[in-house]
Amino acid sequence: MNNFNSVRESLERKPSTWLITGVAGFIGSNLLEALLKLNQKVVGLDNFSTGRKQNLADVKDIISSRQWSNFTFLEGDICNASDCSKAIQGAEYVLHQAALGSIPRSIKDPITTNNVNISGFLNMLIAAKEAHVKRFVYASSSSVYGDLASPFLPMP
Repeated sequence: MNNFNSVRESLERKPSTWLITGVAGFIGSNLLEALLKLNQKVVGLDNFSTGRKQNLADVKDIISSRQWSNFTFLEGDICNASDCSKAIQGAEYVLHQAALGSIPRSIKDPITTNNVNISGFLNMLIAAKEAHVKRFVYASSSSVYGDLASPFLPMP
């Protein structure tokens, strides 16, 4: 817990600028709330394909208006390289949450899933490289492992 407190205190002393892709999703909006409570500047990028405007409204209701003023929202798509470049300008850190989950969806529509999860991810990596961000953190899913039999869990 001491490490967490030290990181928190460091962030509070020296605010940074963060980009959260998929900011309107469950995880993205929770990251937004945590960072704004630490008085960080946050740019959020989302196209609402799986995220919800209500998640952003919920964050706005929880935090102060001063903290909310540190948030800039851009409606855009990681599949569009210019949206990525625009969103990342001035960001020091990227928390990449934008993706399309669901194995059944990927089987039903592999082109769209590939465009978002591979090409969109690459667009963000290129934008981050060109913007010289300090750190790029991306999320993944246990779905990448598939439905493999486990010696610990019975298969349905």
